[in-house]
Amino acid sequence: MQQIDLIVLVAIVLFLLVMPFVIKGCLADLYRHKEGSGGKSGVMAGMMLEMDRIVNPAGAHVSEAKEVETREDEVGGD
Repeated sequence: MQQIDLIVLVAIVLFLLVMPFVIKGCLADLYRHKEGSGGKSGVMAGMMLEMDRIVNPAGAHVSEAKEVETREDEVGGD
């Protein structure tokens, strides 16, 4: 058995010994949080809207921004 074979074998054994504990910790963390808190879904929706504005600048977003600028100019805002 070569040295690299021994290293790979030890890495596989360690991986198989550690992974059940990692999975248990992840599942415990997943079920620890209460359902329906609503905080994360609002953040995710805001992030998706902002990403849509970045990825698709042409279209309704540009015209919406121009409308806001013209309203600000009419009112005299910054």
